[in-house]
Amino acid sequence: MTEPQHTRPFGDTTLVDAVLSAVKRAGDLLFERCPARSDSTLEIDYKGRRDLVTNADRNSEDLLRSALKQLLPHAAILSEESPDPGIREGDLWIVDPLDGTTNYAHGHPMYAVSVALVRDGSPILGVIHAPELMGRDATQGSSWWALRGHGAIQDGIEVTVSNETEISQSLLATGFSYGREELDHGALDIFRKMLLSAREVRRAGSACLDLAHVASGVFSGMWESDLKPHDVAAGALIIEEANGLVTDFSGGGDWLYGRTIVAGNATIHRSLIRCIQRNLRD
Repeated sequence: MTEPQHTRPFGDTTLVDAVLSAVKRAGDLLFERCPARSDSTLEIDYKGRRDLVTNADRNSEDLLRSALKQLLPHAAILSEESPDPGIREGDLWIVDPLDGTTNYAHGHPMYAVSVALVRDGSPILGVIHAPELMGRDATQGSSWWALRGHGAIQDGIEVTVSNETEISQSLLATGFSYGREELDHGALDIFRKMLLSAREVRRAGSACLDLAHVASGVFSGMWESDLKPHDVAAGALIIEEANGLVTDFSGGGDWLYGRTIVAGNATIHRSLIRCIQRNLRD
């Protein structure tokens, strides 16, 4: 396969290539079983009134667990659909086998598979694959990946965050949790302010894809609360490697386990932090 133009060397990609291959296989599995095109039965369970888990989530997780264990047998795995192993040191895979399950269950194409390798609490590798989005190389399926210190890549092409400096000219992204608890803590006030200030705000239903699109410069910024490590680990690293800034709502570094995230270029990030801190309530 010919490498796309406008690429640069990506360091030692052996592990990246292997993870990307596994993530794409999981994406193919999801694509084939998507209720929009498959006669297979999508079995749905409920973790909450809005929080779904399907047999496709579990099948994707099984595939990824097997592949990742072969790559790094010593590494623990933290996945959305399995108990937390409680490990925060050493090598830890953080896996979301299907981000955007509600979209997927309704035949909406905004869903993805996400895998990050975290070493001693810091992501060093991240891969996201969206099976139904059109790639930059004009093929079906789009993939983002990053290796710490080697830049961010989408479909073989290096990407960077938006250079927009004005909220009024920015397309932003956000989301709300299934439980909606953040609505009692100023989330609607923040959303209203951004909706009135920005060019537009999108709510796509997949946090990892929102982060990926920040890295690619589609969104100038993104904020969301009540997130978990599997929602953010890969996407945040990809943004950082795309010259973006990632923090928690306080502007600090506790975005991986702290449940809040703000991301974008430095200027838009500052504007988002100011809005959040003025409107956030205890």
